[in-house]
Amino acid sequence: MSKSGAPLSAETEIDSELVIGLVAAIGTEVSLVVSSFEQELSRAGYKTVHIKESSDVIPNLQNVDTNGEAEYERIDRLMTAGNHARKAASANSENEDVGNAILAYGAAAQIFAQRETDSDGKPVPFTQTAFIIDSLKRPEEVETLRRIYPQGFILIGVDSARTRRFEHLTETLQMSKTEAENLMSRDENEATESHGQRVSKSFHLADFFVRLTNSDALRYEVRRMVELWFGCPTHTPTFDEFAMFLAFSAALRSADLSRQVGAVVALDNQVIGTGANDSPRAGGGLYWPTRDENGEFKDKNRGRDYTRGGDSNREEQVRIIDEIVSRAEEFELDTDAVRNLLERSRIRDLTEFGRVVHAEMEAILSCGRRGISTVGAEIFCTTFPCHNCAKHIIDAGLKRVVYIEPYAKSKALEFHDDSIIPPEEEYSEDETRVRFEPFSGIGPRRFYDLFSMHLSSGYDLDRKDNSTGKAIHWNIREAPLRLSMKPISYIDLEMQASHHFNDKLPDEATTGDN
Repeated sequence: MSKSGAPLSAETEIDSELVIGLVAAIGTEVSLVVSSFEQELSRAGYKTVHIKESSDVIPNLQNVDTNGEAEYERIDRLMTAGNHARKAASANSENEDVGNAILAYGAAAQIFAQRETDSDGKPVPFTQTAFIIDSLKRPEEVETLRRIYPQGFILIGVDSARTRRFEHLTETLQMSKTEAENLMSRDENEATESHGQRVSKSFHLADFFVRLTNSDALRYEVRRMVELWFGCPTHTPTFDEFAMFLAFSAALRSADLSRQVGAVVALDNQVIGTGANDSPRAGGGLYWPTRDENGEFKDKNRGRDYTRGGDSNREEQVRIIDEIVSRAEEFELDTDAVRNLLERSRIRDLTEFGRVVHAEMEAILSCGRRGISTVGAEIFCTTFPCHNCAKHIIDAGLKRVVYIEPYAKSKALEFHDDSIIPPEEEYSEDETRVRFEPFSGIGPRRFYDLFSMHLSSGYDLDRKDNSTGKAIHWNIREAPLRLSMKPISYIDLEMQASHHFNDKLPDEATTGDN
């Protein structure tokens, strides 16, 4: 057993490497997060290596000259170069996902190129080293790094209010207001480009979420996070973390054909209702699979959408488009062009024809079915509420909405600006409007690994000396990393990633001798 009370075994890699990925919107002061991690990891005896995709990876793939340029031109050119790199890599790959992850392969190649080799010429792991990759822009990059460094890859979602990001671009980086708006708009809306940035789609995949407010709050948030990585046995979840974990658990019971969403209503730190997006059943509540007389698990015929063979909302959208195209044909219009325009229009955003009850609505209704008031309560949602749910959240008297995944189709903030405090706006304690805010803390993905004493994929935790009953004194300097990796599990994969990246390089480029 280590001095910290954590049991050691042949499977425990005391000096295991860490790979930390950051995902953040343009204008986020990522450097503050990087310096906080450097400071807190040093307490555990770890050194950090900072890898920037923009300056360390993209120039190896694209000829982009940013020397002497103003910040706006530099960032804009690098964004374009990243898109071109993904497009070129996708054109040369059988799998487009591999091409869109090319910058993640490049980050792995950067790490591999720095490795020393043993007497047999085999690459060896670093001692007490954390690599910080700044910053990821696509879900495919996240998936690739999780595949290469399974247990030792940690994704951090860094949230910063839009007003703060705008201020950073205009005041610190000296951009004009128009330039700052252009970059932020491009960063938010590149979803229309098949090889563009997908920050919002990557953000909700994070293991941990931090929100930039002030430097002290950030430091303590990062400190707690790092201490959990090293097995601090006395850190337990905040109520927000616990409620969001339950919301994600609720989402897993959904059989919706499009996505799984979960929600939890809480009052005075006590859960009073849960919900998922699924079809309603007569008598109240949603459908669950049940055993029939033979013991087989079955869903009610024509109950959930899959038993009906389709999504009624999408089917109705198709009918509307078909009807308009049919009318266009009567006027001898180009029906293919009309259909293409309609398919890319906001008709695809319509939601009112769906049979499913949304998770937030079900959570609120579950309270109503039991006669529990929701006035003054909070709701924790895996996804930002749609405008239909938002009006019911307001009407139900809830005071706070916490969410993880953004939902671009929602018009909640636009339709109800009289009743909602948007995430970027400051609020006072006597505020009567509903507060919408992004989740921060330990994400549901790592909940068991960090908070369970015995169900974690890492080593078991002890909180007391069994012989004396006294609490064990925990010291991060003496604690092994709980999210450890065996080198055999990732260095070979990293080498393959490096070879794949090098294959995509122009002939004159190189990332190292290995």
